Amino acid sequence: MKRRSVTGLLAVTVLAGLAVGAPATAAASAGPTAAPARAAGGAAPLAHASSLVTALARDLGLSVAQAATRLSQERRAERIAGDLRARLVSFAGSWFDPATGSAVVGVTEPAEAETVRATGATPRLLRHTASALTAAKAELDARQAPPEVTSFHVDEPGNRVVVTVLPGGRAAAERFAAGTQAVQVVESAAAPATTGDLAGGGAIYMSGAAGGRCSAGFTAHTADGQPRLLTAGHCADGGSLVNGLGNVKIGEFSRVNWKDQNDFAEVTVEPAAWTLLPQVSTHDGGAVTIKGADRAAVGASLCKSGSTSKWTCGVVTARDVTVKYGQIDGSTITVRGLVQHNACVEPGDSGGSNVSGDQAQGITSGAKLYDANGDGRNDSCLAKRGEESVSWYQPVDEALATYRLTLATG
Repeated sequence: MKRRSVTGLLAVTVLAGLAVGAPATAAASAGPTAAPARAAGGAAPLAHASSLVTALARDLGLSVAQAATRLSQERRAERIAGDLRARLVSFAGSWFDPATGSAVVGVTEPAEAETVRATGATPRLLRHTASALTAAKAELDARQAPPEVTSFHVDEPGNRVVVTVLPGGRAAAERFAAGTQAVQVVESAAAPATTGDLAGGGAIYMSGAAGGRCSAGFTAHTADGQPRLLTAGHCADGGSLVNGLGNVKIGEFSRVNWKDQNDFAEVTVEPAAWTLLPQVSTHDGGAVTIKGADRAAVGASLCKSGSTSKWTCGVVTARDVTVKYGQIDGSTITVRGLVQHNACVEPGDSGGSNVSGDQAQGITSGAKLYDANGDGRNDSCLAKRGEESVSWYQPVDEALATYRLTLATG
């Protein structure tokens, strides 16, 4: 049997020598898809400058040279900030500053500012320590949020906990957060939605009564070498069997974390039919080869691969975000520990890949979407109406640790 390739982040499987058409079905809720992969060996990786750097330059308004320099600066800043996080008693958060090309590290004790400065990072004297902000958010996580509250997270550069509410919900949010320090309420009309398109039309398909389409995420393997594919947990609502384009079986959902405050899942892979590649499609015939999974700092650049909005880039804006996804029946599902960024994400992108440089970051979970066509479906990212997009991914290292998998790297 001819082997086919499944790429890592955002892999849409395209069978060699077979013309494949997406099934025409009505869209339901938004969802991720996978990006095209080539057969027998997969897409050949392109040079960094022709894929990742080029996309960063396009979406961040930089030249290719500036984008390449920024990536190098981000990696150095992340190493410095990680070291200071462990050393400083009054650590108050860190983020990347593109204006200086270095890390900014907050402290609450003036005496520790010189320690920061000696590393080449910029010190910032702040009021609340990072541990205090984390504890404040944990207080909110332990409470029942009212319907008006859609998400909340620690904003490290702002040294605060941001609670996002629907218009008119400020009073309810303030009651919800009463007694918790460093909280600021922000109103937003856009509603969070998981980005799996339970309708069909791309990358990987789920079987069952609901059916549906999602994007492939990262490839990995078990301790004894069995191949696995990671995608979003909410994709499993469409059924247990997972197929590629052309109805070729990839495998089945073996473990799913969804409706338990997480959003990731493991798919078994038919080893005789597929070769897993440690790559992320850039939707231009190229791919980024994954080298590891070091976490990107707030302010660092990030690119997302998905079958709907393709290869889009932005920056990480917050970590440890709690999001409430609305459901068709009026209920909500809460997911914690997400990472927020501003790259465009839309229905059909769920389960796809998020990368920073050549480091795997996470699995697309959802985004704040709006109804662009007046048909009652929130299916467009905020950037399309001139606002900053708000999107989320589940950190891939959490999924790897939970399932005891090793990320495929090249």
